[in-house]
Amino acid sequence: MRKFASLSICVLLIAALVYFTQAQQLGDKAQLGRELFHDPTFKGTLSPTGKKAATGLACADCHADFDEATKPDGRIRAGHSVIGVPHRGTAKGGMISGADFARAAGGGGFCYEHFLQRVRPDQVNPTAIPAEHAEALMAYFEAISGDNKGPQFEIEMLDDDAKIAAGEKIAAMPGDAKKGWQLFGRACIVCHTTPSKAGIGPRLIYRKPRDIDKQMARWAKTIRGGGSSLMPFYASDILSDQDIADILAFLREQLESLAR
Repeated sequence: MRKFASLSICVLLIAALVYFTQAQQLGDKAQLGRELFHDPTFKGTLSPTGKKAATGLACADCHADFDEATKPDGRIRAGHSVIGVPHRGTAKGGMISGADFARAAGGGGFCYEHFLQRVRPDQVNPTAIPAEHAEALMAYFEAISGDNKGPQFEIEMLDDDAKIAAGEKIAAMPGDAKKGWQLFGRACIVCHTTPSKAGIGPRLIYRKPRDIDKQMARWAKTIRGGGSSLMPFYASDILSDQDIADILAFLREQLESLAR
């Protein structure tokens, strides 16, 4: 027992030392960026009430600040890792580029307004993020990226027709409810605390719809293409069609267990 306790203390001390060393290696500006990245209040600068009210989301809820390919933590995030952001030069499928790229914190300015404050996508100004915060986030991204260019991907921006087609295709696929629950727990629980409880996102399972098949197609469309509010889209390199079909099988199972 003593050996186990001593080993546990050593592990904790090593973890604390690593954390302290990493913090020491970051400059003041990069350290501020790290704190902003993990803080849903953005260092208290987001209003808790009002038109631009904090949603409770942080950058870290949708993006990893480490290399997920080599150090997976079990989570499935809607966005790609911020490792390599300074090397990209463009964001949001080319919508943010040039001088605006750094001023918008490599695309973080879009998330700052839309996901952290619920500003409608068509009204977002990605350079509205305070300049000090944009500089701090970019300093953090540079510090943790180094020469690592991060994951290679292409943004899949689907139009309305493509979203509907993708939803119908996925909803028609057979799925595995057991795998779907595991995937739901890894990808969805940040916003949907359980299928039958609301969180940042709405409660999903509360009554049996008249047409479960249509509900499955709507959910598939939203997962693949994104929702009208805070729901992000999950690209195919993050959740495959089969992954989504498995999640739908789990949700169908939950719906079918309800009494009308």
